[in-house]
Amino acid sequence: MNKISILFTVLLVFALSSVAIAQDELEEYDVLEIGLYGGIGQPMGGISDWKTGGDLGEQGEIVDRAPKSGKDIGVYVGYFVTPKFITGFNFSYTEFSIDADLAGDHRHRLFTPSIYGKYCFEGETNWLPYVKAHIGLENAKFSTFVENRDGRRFRELSYDPTLAYGIGAGIFYYTTFYSGLYLEADYHTAGTKDTKSEYLDDSYTFGENTGVMQINFGIRLIVGSGE
Repeated sequence: MNKISILFTVLLVFALSSVAIAQDELEEYDVLEIGLYGGIGQPMGGISDWKTGGDLGEQGEIVDRAPKSGKDIGVYVGYFVTPKFITGFNFSYTEFSIDADLAGDHRHRLFTPSIYGKYCFEGETNWLPYVKAHIGLENAKFSTFVENRDGRRFRELSYDPTLAYGIGAGIFYYTTFYSGLYLEADYHTAGTKDTKSEYLDDSYTFGENTGVMQINFGIRLIVGSGE
């Protein structure tokens, strides 16, 4: 069993355990949250100065293909383990434009499925602040300088998935009894530095760990019933 299979197994066991605990502790409480969001993804850390090429670059130089601020969109479904604690599944897609000349229609992209845990601070108003954490898989697809059959060119390569994790905080506002809007900030990172991509007969190493600050605005629905 490879590392990715092991990680998926761990994530699945965690999720199923959370649901089992919820059913044991709160048989009368069966509530889901469903959300959709969009916003800004800001590259941070080593990824903000990402380069490609090495000895494949023109006359051997390294080529600057640093990502710029881009868009971040996602969707999630969560289960209320208790009235204040929620766990669920999230999928986010982050797309960066490229801070370089002759970028063409290329983009850098991150696809990140994850599980999350969220703790809400309930009060007596319609405002609901919360904190959260997540763990999942980072799948990077970056514009990379490659050796092609027709010469040297840029190609969007998909690198091996790797562990990603992060934390965040936000504030939700009830616009109705079962729905509302929220603003959230999250930071996540992944150990992509040594991940590789195979293209033709060559292997390419990503070279940096990803780091992304995400500022998102979203819609949240609450479905189900409970005491």
